[in-house]
Amino acid sequence: MAGPGNGPLVVGVDLGGTKIVAGVIDAHHTIIGRAKKSTPAQEGQQAILEAIAACIAEALDVAGVGPAEVIGIGVGSPGPLDAEGGVILYSANMEVRDFALGPGLSRLFDRPVLVQNDVRVGGYGEFRLGAGRGYRDVLAAFVGTGIGGCLILGGQIVAGATGNAGEIGHITLKAGGPECGCGRRGCLEALASRTAIARRIQKAVRKGVSTSLRPKIDAKSDKLKSKDLAAAFAAGDALTIKEVRRAAHFLGLGLGSLVNVLGPEIVILGGGVTEALGPPYVDLVRESARRQIMADPERRVKIEPAALGDDAGILGAALMARERFTIG
Repeated sequence: MAGPGNGPLVVGVDLGGTKIVAGVIDAHHTIIGRAKKSTPAQEGQQAILEAIAACIAEALDVAGVGPAEVIGIGVGSPGPLDAEGGVILYSANMEVRDFALGPGLSRLFDRPVLVQNDVRVGGYGEFRLGAGRGYRDVLAAFVGTGIGGCLILGGQIVAGATGNAGEIGHITLKAGGPECGCGRRGCLEALASRTAIARRIQKAVRKGVSTSLRPKIDAKSDKLKSKDLAAAFAAGDALTIKEVRRAAHFLGLGLGSLVNVLGPEIVILGGGVTEALGPPYVDLVRESARRQIMADPERRVKIEPAALGDDAGILGAALMARERFTIG
């Protein structure tokens, strides 16, 4: 089972509602084989399982190794999950319930499989290999369609009594505010995610406000992509700038409040919105958070963009799997 890094190989998988990415990772954390496929989200559990298996098989083929040469497989998946059983309890994006993903992959490849929350594995990847490297206390926030978080204290992921610690997208910032996908009102996710930005832009368009995003926003706001926001923001579209600034304000408000409670050394900003909007957006969030953080005149708490991009998920999943399945 030794690979190019003179240590055990492991497979990391990032499972999303639209795409699957798999990578074979060596002992030096180098991705030596990679594959990407579309997620057949509307076709049921068996089709999704087969697509993941095909993606893993292709990554193994690119790496020039077989399943017997890896010690295990790690999967980052949307949840909620029964992580111990490797079961996706429910996923709205993939329309599945009680999906025994871990056992299914284990049968197909005859390898042990770890299934963990996708945001958590992304945060762990950044902690070990990315922007959080060298720190012990880390708060990672990933902003995209929704907002997810990962909390690491003393070098360990904090799951909490319910297993759901780190759900920063569902802290309440505005009582009676806009409805969130979780059914509550005023959540950070309902105020600062890409979905929230798109809904506010759509509402303004209906009132006759001009924007270059009108062709993309008229029908369904959920079709607006992060790259569309970034292009309009960079081009100086007034409505987009206003709503991105508002979202950044709320995100900074929430993160600054969490810093006051949790005391991390670094806050890492990742996800599709952060990557697309880049440094200007990170600066806006940082400024808002700084106004909220108490007693840090020397700015010891760092607020930085994620460093691994799309690789955070597969690297984090692979790291977790290696740590779980390596003996000795």
